[in-house]
Amino acid sequence: MKRKILMLSALLMATSNSEVMAQQEKKYTELKTITTSEFINVSADTLWRIISDPNISRWSTLIDSTEYFGEEIFKGVPWSKRTSMVNSKGHHESHEDLIFHDDSRREIKFASTKFPGFIIANETHWKVIDNGPKQSLLRTTTIMKMKKLHAFFLKKTMLKAINRNGNGIYYDIKHYAENGKVSLSKANRIKELQKKQLDKRTKNRIIKKTLRSDIINVSEDSLWKICREFDKTAVWTSTLHHSYGIGKPEHEGTTCSSRVCETNIGKGNELVEKLVMFSDKNKELSYDLIEGAPGFIILANNHWKVIKVAPNQSKIEMNVTLHMKRFTGFFLHELITSQMKKEVNIVLSELKIYSETGKVPEAKRKQIEKQKKKEKRKQSRVEKEELYP
Repeated sequence: MKRKILMLSALLMATSNSEVMAQQEKKYTELKTITTSEFINVSADTLWRIISDPNISRWSTLIDSTEYFGEEIFKGVPWSKRTSMVNSKGHHESHEDLIFHDDSRREIKFASTKFPGFIIANETHWKVIDNGPKQSLLRTTTIMKMKKLHAFFLKKTMLKAINRNGNGIYYDIKHYAENGKVSLSKANRIKELQKKQLDKRTKNRIIKKTLRSDIINVSEDSLWKICREFDKTAVWTSTLHHSYGIGKPEHEGTTCSSRVCETNIGKGNELVEKLVMFSDKNKELSYDLIEGAPGFIILANNHWKVIKVAPNQSKIEMNVTLHMKRFTGFFLHELITSQMKKEVNIVLSELKIYSETGKVPEAKRKQIEKQKKKEKRKQSRVEKEELYP
């Protein structure tokens, strides 16, 4: 029922936008392109599986990274929003909403939600065309609405960019679909990004610390059962107010690719952390901080590993790695290291309490009560405003 409501909302929003655009047609110029790839020597179903996967950064040179999240709107599609880092002039973020998805028609449509002020709306439609048992095509339709004045000067430039990006996507998807590996241009881009990351690391001040918990009186399996729920850490530690998972799982056994956390440092300090390694067999996981870090933090990684001590005793080891800008790191590394150790030690001690007792630590209990009181006061204010507007 909830999915139907969300789908209806999306359709109504799209219809409303279309009606507004129709009413204001004189104020805007529409740029519409329809292009088709060369024949791709795989079945339409195979091509559709690749195209309908939201993580197009796996094969597209144009996209360096992708995050996808949001509630299910279309049946069987567990995401509705996508954010991508685009490898183009200016290297910007692309934000899109999924507005249509149909497996039977092999068709998918996106609407951009963030763009320059002179662009009013921007949609991309992909449709896979069956051309036989082992041959298919990809048809792309782009619809961009621009303010008339800007379109007068930028129309040719924008169309040229759309066609250039489209040709690049056709080249990459054909190679990936037919060969099962990325194109030469994508491979070179991956090497370029790896080199940039390596160059950054050699210029940064690196801090590495290993911290271990006291002996926790539960089995390694019981401890790992708690630790492996990467997105639910805020349930038991007071270092986080909230946490929840986002993105399609990229590692076997996981339920998400990243998590969003609200820390207890400052107000509304939100972080996004991405799982980069996960193993149920070895009882370990590793994640990078990808959003929300101060500007002088280049890389932040934490590696958790559960260690068996005895049949009903275990420990957890956390290896923290920070890469800081050299100049800032020279002055702040001791302060940052001290704060990091303090926070990790709180996590370790609270994990021990939660694992052994099944109850949240006292600090977490007080945090939850405080949050409930805050929400109650907020609700009370809202009710008063409704009664006495």
